[in-house]
Amino acid sequence: MERAPYAALFYIMAAGQFVVCIAITASQYGPLTYSPLSITISDLQAVNCGAFQGAYVCSPLHVLANLSVAVLGLLIIAGSLSLRSLLPNGRRRDVAVGLLVVAGLAAFANAFTPEDVTWSGDLITALIAFLGANFGLIQIGRTMSMDHGWRGYHLFSEVLGTVGIAALIFDGFGLGTVIGTGTTEWLIVAPVLIWAPATGLRLILETRPSSRSNDPSNSGG
Repeated sequence: MERAPYAALFYIMAAGQFVVCIAITASQYGPLTYSPLSITISDLQAVNCGAFQGAYVCSPLHVLANLSVAVLGLLIIAGSLSLRSLLPNGRRRDVAVGLLVVAGLAAFANAFTPEDVTWSGDLITALIAFLGANFGLIQIGRTMSMDHGWRGYHLFSEVLGTVGIAALIFDGFGLGTVIGTGTTEWLIVAPVLIWAPATGLRLILETRPSSRSNDPSNSGG
């Protein structure tokens, strides 16, 4: 379990820095007030101020938003590769980790394809990241179900991934505007942002020495 602390650190940092950086970027969005219901993460990454696809976008801290997306991708890759040795051996594990690595690579690439610079580039990299992350969580859950130590937690992973895929399908049918394009995107992204720190915390708790083992009264002599 020597890789557990590394996986935990990478996963917790991945979600933590992203949420903080996006919140800071959103706080400076304008002149229109930022609304998570209608303004997407891609809008926060836009490098120019002006009309885009029928809406006005202006994100003065777009560099911070794009940097956080790139770092998110790299840390997801690092965390997933570190987690690999802690999962049951087999093809299912390799597919699961591979999907998360692909998602991380796509997220990293997405940081360099802002929607107002290359709309198709933003769409493709985001779609690959969304699919890789959420199908990765489902596959990770299936892999965890093979190990008694992960029993129970595997359902958490699978449910999160399923929610993300359902939201992606919902958006694919053009229904995202019903609840807001921003809301739909967050439902797609949220699963991995919840799963990563939750998994990190679980790894920390699982590898923490028990109070009993540190009790001097339990030592010989």
